[in-house]
Amino acid sequence: MQIKYDTLKELEKQYVLALEDYVAEGEERALECAYELGRRAIADGQGILDIAAVHQRALASVLLRTQEREETMKKAGQFFAESIAPFEMTFRGFQESIIKLQNLNRTLEQSEMKFRSVVEAANDAIISSDSSGNIISWNKRAHAVFGYSGEEVMGKPLTILMPGQYEDVHLMGLGRIRSTGEFGYKGKTFESHGLRKDGTEFPIEISIAGWKTEDRAFYTGIIRDITEKKRLEVQLLRKQRMESIGTLAGGIAHDINNILTPIMLSLQILKEKTKDEQSRKVIAIMEQSSQRGADLIKQVLSFSRGIEGERKPLQITDQISEIEKVLKETFPRNIEIRTDIEERLFTISGDVTQINQILMNLCVNARDAMPDGGILNITASNFFIDENYARMDNEAKAGSYVIIGVSDTGVGISPEILDRIYEPFFTTKEFGRGTGLGLSTALAIVKSHGGFINVDSKVGKGTAFKVYLPSTIAETENADERQSPERGHGEWILVVDDEASIRDITTATLKSNLYNVIAAEDGIEAVALYSQKRKDIKAVLMDMAMPNMGGLACISILRKIDPKVKVIAVSGLTEKDKLAKVEDARIGAFLSKPYTADRLLRTIHEVISSK
Repeated sequence: MQIKYDTLKELEKQYVLALEDYVAEGEERALECAYELGRRAIADGQGILDIAAVHQRALASVLLRTQEREETMKKAGQFFAESIAPFEMTFRGFQESIIKLQNLNRTLEQSEMKFRSVVEAANDAIISSDSSGNIISWNKRAHAVFGYSGEEVMGKPLTILMPGQYEDVHLMGLGRIRSTGEFGYKGKTFESHGLRKDGTEFPIEISIAGWKTEDRAFYTGIIRDITEKKRLEVQLLRKQRMESIGTLAGGIAHDINNILTPIMLSLQILKEKTKDEQSRKVIAIMEQSSQRGADLIKQVLSFSRGIEGERKPLQITDQISEIEKVLKETFPRNIEIRTDIEERLFTISGDVTQINQILMNLCVNARDAMPDGGILNITASNFFIDENYARMDNEAKAGSYVIIGVSDTGVGISPEILDRIYEPFFTTKEFGRGTGLGLSTALAIVKSHGGFINVDSKVGKGTAFKVYLPSTIAETENADERQSPERGHGEWILVVDDEASIRDITTATLKSNLYNVIAAEDGIEAVALYSQKRKDIKAVLMDMAMPNMGGLACISILRKIDPKVKVIAVSGLTEKDKLAKVEDARIGAFLSKPYTADRLLRTIHEVISSK
């Protein structure tokens, strides 16, 4: 039988003929012919399933026409199956391979989706490049950090993300990798600088990993914008610097206060003993200078360590007049100082040193805003805020205020900077010309006084600050302060101070005012003396900073000896934490150095008189 066909239909016809010959004659040759038909069809590229269908239809056709025995047909079917079995097995293996490959592809797709979701959700920019340094992968965070979309950077060199000074180093590194395969940054994290789309340079932290396929190398960088981290580091360094300055200032203040205290007490004794008018004037000048030195120390401590000021009724007129004199002496001649103060200003409750600091900070800023000269105007007026006004300004409360105004005709402040002027360490001045603490300190002081600040500025026109301080109905000086302090009546006072000059002049001052005095140079001696004369001693004047045994430790022991002992704590430092410890010791009063004879006598009288 000639094996020839053009279509599956013809193949089926020839296959039926071969089977009919086999059924009619029973010869194996007919089956071999059918076998060759199947082999030829497979060799011609016909599908296994198509050939199997031909076989099935041929068997059915022969059965219908010949009604042949089932055993004969089974033999023909078996022969066919054996003839195509190797090909079917190959097909099944191939089919299984395809299924496995499809499953593997699905697994890879799921893995890719998970990886992509992690990369896209990352808080850091993740960028991949090929060995030539061209970008091949770019996540959403990279868009946010650098400003480029993925479409803009894909295929572009990494150098578009680097400031110019870093390009050469990058290109040299790529060259070394190509020539030696050495990758120096693998597994390391280092700091560098990035370049945004808008040309802004910014600090970055970057980690790089390398990976390879059979013949290609790739690199992935994880990049973090550390602008905020660097800003916080600078703030921390400045804070540490200020703490160091505060520690230094505290030590200096302690020493200077110990120097000023005997000077101020001595001057008061001299004034009482001197009758010559000219000499008394000289002594008065020395007293004023000493007091200014004491105020200066308070200002240094207020600036560097945040001490609580001593509040008392004030007339702002006096502060402005004093500041005006200082400004006219120290500011450039091309700056005209003007003042406009309303008569009968309300009284405020405030700390003299801190109010002066507000005025000086605002005036210094005004001076710096007028490098070519101009007009600096200081005003003060009474003002009443009603409920309607208070509702328009969140910081205002209804009541009477004194408004202090400081304005200049300088360069002005741009709107984008105006919102930041009270931030600590923020300054637009050139390096070395300002700390960025002037306005933040002024605002803190004003708020601590229950007030608020408003500012208005126009670029090229100038700036005007208005400080609102709540008024008080108290008199500037109360009756007690106008009266001479009470003198003693022979009461015994224990004076404890490690500074001999302070101990001696305090003793002399008290004795000249009819007190009896015993003195100790440290806490150990004070405990011994108090134990001997506890029944006679009416008050203990205790320095808080002494060697051997400090003030707090000494007070604790004295309380065990006599729970009712009356103690006046004395110190040149008034930090809040130390004051809190003093309050815990249940002292009768606190006297800060340097102190005058009047303050000393008044404080002792109040403590002795208290129950």
